[in-house]
Amino acid sequence: MTFDKRPPWPVAILSVPAARLVAMVFVLCGLSAWKQSPAHAQTVDIVTTPFPPYVVVSEDSNYVSGPAVDVVRQICNDANIECRITAQPWARAFAAAQAQPDTLIFSIARRSDREGLFRWVGTVSPYHVRLFSLRGSDVPVGTNWDALKTFRIAGQLKDVKAEFLQNQGFDVDFVPLAEATLRLLYAGRADLVAGDALSLPYRAGSLQYNVDLIQVSAEIPELSSELYLAASRSTDPNIVTRLENALGELKKSGVYQRIWAQSLPEGVPSN
Repeated sequence: MTFDKRPPWPVAILSVPAARLVAMVFVLCGLSAWKQSPAHAQTVDIVTTPFPPYVVVSEDSNYVSGPAVDVVRQICNDANIECRITAQPWARAFAAAQAQPDTLIFSIARRSDREGLFRWVGTVSPYHVRLFSLRGSDVPVGTNWDALKTFRIAGQLKDVKAEFLQNQGFDVDFVPLAEATLRLLYAGRADLVAGDALSLPYRAGSLQYNVDLIQVSAEIPELSSELYLAASRSTDPNIVTRLENALGELKKSGVYQRIWAQSLPEGVPSN
């Protein structure tokens, strides 16, 4: 008995290199389809900097938490985008968010000199600047901030709030660190300190000061503006659009407001 060694169906005879080429084409096509599948989340890097209690960084694990982080994580989840959030010193985070593709940064103020540096996704953090004094002091409460120029104020070097007040005629005692401004206030060597409605009381508490002694003497609306999530100019525009839409839906649904309502002092608006 003899056997026909040819198979009963037609087969294209390929050389080994050609066969490898065909196999590679199939693999690449499969990877392309997988990447474009709606079920597969794109991955981006998001950088931030410690800004308690908006952004709190665990010393043990470098894990970031806080209401601003909750907002960003939620919109990433809703947009089906995998976001790797890391905390870095501000200068390093700012540089990375400009230079690296598919990289975003929060919470950042949107200023005219930064407008062209990023793609601006939207606001993710409230920011309400107040002039704080101590209860029982001679500083009046509920007045216009401009009427408090006769009082001593402590400010941090290079801080935009302190520099603004100095330019408006305040006599500012500049010190190197934000914590030092609170030390001057509680020691009675300053009458006022400018700070955010949420972060300044938090810092006072972390320094073991009695937060109940702090009172708001005046608001500074000229310095109060919401902080943004922004993307590098080389970030995929589709990613930016998806995050913009997710953030819009988060605010429309009321979830954004609820996240911040749990953190902000009574009477401070979430947006």
